[in-house]
Amino acid sequence: MKEIETWGVTYERYALGRELAKLKKQYSIQTVAEMPAHGAKAMPSIYSIGFGLAGAEVTLINGLDTYQWCWKQLGLEDKVEFLMTDCVYDTNLPDNSFDLVWNFAYLPMADNHHRLVEEMKRISKKYVAFFSVNRGNIGFHIHRFLHKAKRVSWTHGDIYFNKQRNVVRFMKRYGLRIVGKGFVDCPVWPDSLGFRDMRLHRENISFDTAQWESPYIDNLVSGKFPLWIKLVYAWEKIPNFAFVKTIYAHINYVIGEKQELREAEL
Repeated sequence: MKEIETWGVTYERYALGRELAKLKKQYSIQTVAEMPAHGAKAMPSIYSIGFGLAGAEVTLINGLDTYQWCWKQLGLEDKVEFLMTDCVYDTNLPDNSFDLVWNFAYLPMADNHHRLVEEMKRISKKYVAFFSVNRGNIGFHIHRFLHKAKRVSWTHGDIYFNKQRNVVRFMKRYGLRIVGKGFVDCPVWPDSLGFRDMRLHRENISFDTAQWESPYIDNLVSGKFPLWIKLVYAWEKIPNFAFVKTIYAHINYVIGEKQELREAEL
């Protein structure tokens, strides 16, 4: 079944891509692993494209290589590697393989958070990052209510990990020193209210059960983005206090540094 990403997802990808390019430069990241490279009811294996466009070498662990064509269209086929493993908690990759190991919206979904973060730490030589749907956004709670009203089980994982403060505590508990945190995808409309999600539930559509099309890839290939996207992004980049931004941010993120690396440098 063909599924075209909505305009809201297109904006999310645009804002995320810009943020990843900024982080790549800020933290001198050359090698990245996205683990796992799933999709949050959207096209999988393209969330790290912002890193690839900025020049990083990207490894997509347990992604879908059927979407390798997206990378090829952008001339990034030499910047990406698709890697399948039996278990993301035990990848068999060498220690200290990547500058950054991260994932998008997966932490709440993991059935073993302890093993996930430990494996991400092990294969990272510097940084671990989690990007999560932001629980502070009013749309998140409307989405929760809609699940209850429609009597559809909540399928988006443990909401504890949708709060940035909780992710900070979690990462510190596993020996990561917090070096960065922020918000991205902060438009003027609330986060997904859940109506599209209800349709995807009814039709049993997830990241791996549909043939996805992404207008974002088309925009990147043409080098042209609609004016409305640029205007909304200009609004997003207006500085604001974190406690205010959490009300309208769709995504929050936290970046941690391996303590042993820091101690070795000192």
